[in-house]
Amino acid sequence: MADQNIKNQQTALGDVAARQLAIATRTVPQMVTISPRWLTRLLNWVPVESGVYRLNKVKDATAIEVDCSSRDEHVLPQTFVDYIENPREYNLAAVQTIVDVHTRVSDLYSKPYNQISEQLRLAIETIKEKQESELINNREYGLLHSVAPSQRIKTRSGAPTPDDLDELISLVWKEPGFFLLHPQAIAAFGRECTRRVSYLARYTINPF
Repeated sequence: MADQNIKNQQTALGDVAARQLAIATRTVPQMVTISPRWLTRLLNWVPVESGVYRLNKVKDATAIEVDCSSRDEHVLPQTFVDYIENPREYNLAAVQTIVDVHTRVSDLYSKPYNQISEQLRLAIETIKEKQESELINNREYGLLHSVAPSQRIKTRSGAPTPDDLDELISLVWKEPGFFLLHPQAIAAFGRECTRRVSYLARYTINPF
């Protein structure tokens, strides 16, 4: 029994106790919800007076009469451009919160990183994530809910294909600045492109 105690007796400083004197390398607080947020960088931002953005449009563009006449004189059509009387308005929305930090905590635990600065940084990152999410998904002004019916297409056979992308581009009346796609749509599109390339490669190698 005595021999067993001698074997279990500690003869050197252990790791747990030694770590109390060591300085660990620390990182700033991180969150998995933080994304690159490319959308807010690519959009064309417009200053909004009084927090209201009014979208004025022509009431009926097909009713505007013009004439491409020959050299002979004849009566020209009389026309005017009518406007929508109740145009759609977008009201400025605020994304906000309150960050609480006790003075005792910020005084005692602000080295090497300032507690107040890190709390504000992470809260601001969350606000920016919420801003981008609202720009896409908000039912009043989000991009998904503001698409004109004429600009909506359905895929031909389930997953989006290069043919669907061509059809989508054909609806654009000017050069698009960027495409906004769900990650799963991008993955499905990539698989379809790979499938087509593989099919063409097999056909080229063995056409019979």
